[in-house]
Amino acid sequence: MPIKKIEQNYPNVFGMDFEGKVSPQEIDEFLPQLEAAINKADHKLRLLVDVCKVKGMHIRADWEMFEFLKHHVHDIEFIAIVGAHSLDKLMSEIFSESVFNEAETLYFEEKDIEHAWQWIQKASHPKNQPVRRYVDSDKGLFTKYSSPNYM
Repeated sequence: MPIKKIEQNYPNVFGMDFEGKVSPQEIDEFLPQLEAAINKADHKLRLLVDVCKVKGMHIRADWEMFEFLKHHVHDIEFIAIVGAHSLDKLMSEIFSESVFNEAETLYFEEKDIEHAWQWIQKASHPKNQPVRRYVDSDKGLFTKYSSPNYM
């Protein structure tokens, strides 16, 4: 399976490792694990996503993940994205700015995965700064398209 849960000992941290080309079926099979982790973390999940070995995602798989995370935007506090290529960094920045306006998101190179784990386990929001607010809108690019079936 190209998506694997990365085992660790923190109940509010969930690690995901993507490998190969990810299909919509694989996303659909994996999302219940992510949903369970969100519930276990009392809707304060810290997410580490390792995309070092990913070869791409089917557009429907991207869409399914986007839709799932859009519905859980308030349930994820911190995101660490570990990627091997500048394209991964660019996509993570686009992804974090479009979906996770509330979650603090950092990009780490593959060689810095231990730093990513340390950060995701211990990160905290500064007491004197407000957390970015996500504004849900019914206007914009994706309002007419509730699924990738329009393609």
